[in-house]
Amino acid sequence: MFNFLKCLDRVKLKVCFSAHRFFTINSFLRNKNCKNQHPWKIVFYGTDDLSKVTLDALYTNSISSIDSKIVDEVDVVCIKWDCPVRRYATCNNLTVYTWPYNLPNDAYDVGIVVSFGHMLPTDSIHACKYGIINAHPSLLPRWRGAAPIIHTILNGDAETGVTITQVSPNKFDVGKILMQEKYIIPEGCSATALTRELSKVASDLIMKTLRNLPYYVEFSYPQPKEGAKYARKIKPEQGNINWEQDSSLFIYRKYKAFHGFFDIYTFWKNVRIVVLEFATPDVVEKANVSTLVEPSVQPGFCYFHKKRKILFVKCQDNWCGILSVKIPKRGKISAQDFYNGFISKEEPNKCYFHANNKNVESYKSILLYQKIISKFYW
Repeated sequence: MFNFLKCLDRVKLKVCFSAHRFFTINSFLRNKNCKNQHPWKIVFYGTDDLSKVTLDALYTNSISSIDSKIVDEVDVVCIKWDCPVRRYATCNNLTVYTWPYNLPNDAYDVGIVVSFGHMLPTDSIHACKYGIINAHPSLLPRWRGAAPIIHTILNGDAETGVTITQVSPNKFDVGKILMQEKYIIPEGCSATALTRELSKVASDLIMKTLRNLPYYVEFSYPQPKEGAKYARKIKPEQGNINWEQDSSLFIYRKYKAFHGFFDIYTFWKNVRIVVLEFATPDVVEKANVSTLVEPSVQPGFCYFHKKRKILFVKCQDNWCGILSVKIPKRGKISAQDFYNGFISKEEPNKCYFHANNKNVESYKSILLYQKIISKFYW
């Protein structure tokens, strides 16, 4: 009797384990005929230069002659207007489907998403044998959302990384984790430079995941609840510098985070001035501007250092250094040219930049108008 019960326990254990294995490999696996070995047939979702790096790795592998290649074929789903991924796919004669597009059942082994920005239909996720996986440029659950790299720089994070997750229906960036890789951020790194570096990490990590896809899907694990932060979409008006409220460090981080994506700007009288280059904090510190200017000056005060040729601006706690700006009808000019053409002609007590908050709403209206008009030219 004891031996019978022992055998029965073994059978129950085996059945439970088999059921667990079947359902954890992928909740979308529907039959035992699913292919478990590469090369995989892949559908790729992407738009920008970050995602193009991964697409290039997938396509290059698919046309390689090595016996152990990972990718059999890759098709692309892309937005309708011109973008780096569509240009790359067209140039290399890849099949391109225009978003929105619903995947047919069992046409692909796995879907891959890199910097796509659209919610995928549940039916499309279910249509792939191993579901759809996503490469996200942060260490999830930190910086879920639309702008993780910008928020990473804006927050002054010392490290970031890339996370490969399963795409969950109806939600962004909350799926189970397949793989993660950390990346130590170099001092003074900009968001544009970090985007380039993380695009390489994401590409390598996707290829590594595909080499043993069933294993990583089976042993994927839920994201921890602790440490979750949301990287909200950045709006253009956030580039407006508030000299009274923003610290010198925050302004410099904003420059490193926004430059190349959004304008960093301020106002001289009613003229919108785009700041193109800031001096590094160590250069500002060496200038020791506080010893050269009366302590009573208010945030926004401009002081031109003739020897260093830097325009220093008082902010909430310290000073920022400006090297070049862009002004309407003139384009890029140096800090010295801006001093000669604007500041030197004013009385010292009127040499101030300001946020011009009264004009922010009108600036928003202009942006909205431009967005509406642009729809007619797609």
